[in-house]
Amino acid sequence: MLIEIDEGRCIGCGACVADCVGSNLLVEDGLAHVKGRCIMCGHCVAICPTEAVSIPSYDMADVEPSAPASETLDAAVLLRAIKSRRSVRDYRPRPVAPEALATVLEAGRYTATAKNAQGCRFVVVQDALDELKALVWDGIDGLLALPPADKPRWAKVYKPFSRGRRADAGEDFLFRNAPAVVFIGCDRADDAGLAAQNMELVAASLGLGVLYNGYLCRAAEELPAVKAFLEAQDKPLQLCMLLGYPSRSYPRTAPRLPGDFVVK
Repeated sequence: MLIEIDEGRCIGCGACVADCVGSNLLVEDGLAHVKGRCIMCGHCVAICPTEAVSIPSYDMADVEPSAPASETLDAAVLLRAIKSRRSVRDYRPRPVAPEALATVLEAGRYTATAKNAQGCRFVVVQDALDELKALVWDGIDGLLALPPADKPRWAKVYKPFSRGRRADAGEDFLFRNAPAVVFIGCDRADDAGLAAQNMELVAASLGLGVLYNGYLCRAAEELPAVKAFLEAQDKPLQLCMLLGYPSRSYPRTAPRLPGDFVVK
């Protein structure tokens, strides 16, 4: 069974029934019961006032009390944090601490997904970054060396990047000097985007900076050797983030165009 109800704890309040998106629960004889259908969203676990509901296939030790209202982020502070984010293109020569990486990944794991698919795979490359760089650049340079008729159209955009790197080994447009790279593989691009945004906000709270790198993501998706290295053959790579400690700080937020808002 997907969901279990502890009859010794259940008080038949019906909170889980009212909140179940799949109408999978009912109260009968003073106790909650499971009908059968379930997307395992966990709302029943979260809303139960007596901790009577569990999902055995999940790690229930991972469940903790929700943040009280007194700990809720101030909206103005959160908006200011969002406005303060920058795309970081230069990083300190310092690896990302394992505990910081774990916290960033938890933010991605807990992000909402369509139909509660929870289908994102998060691939972090830090210790093996040199190996990844070699695979990416060898793959790109190999394709660029092909006759024009055999050269994939997508590869042609990387020609100036490769030329610049050959002229100056430190000029790596794809990897910059970031100490870590994070790929998100999943079937839906919106799931990856939502996860990445939460991850970036948590990264910023830890003093880390991010650059979304579409060029590197496309190369990794198209090069079989890179896909295999990332263990992502069964999932399309939707998003790539460079991650590290920024080498510079920004004392002010940057301006933006007026918002294109429609409110009715």
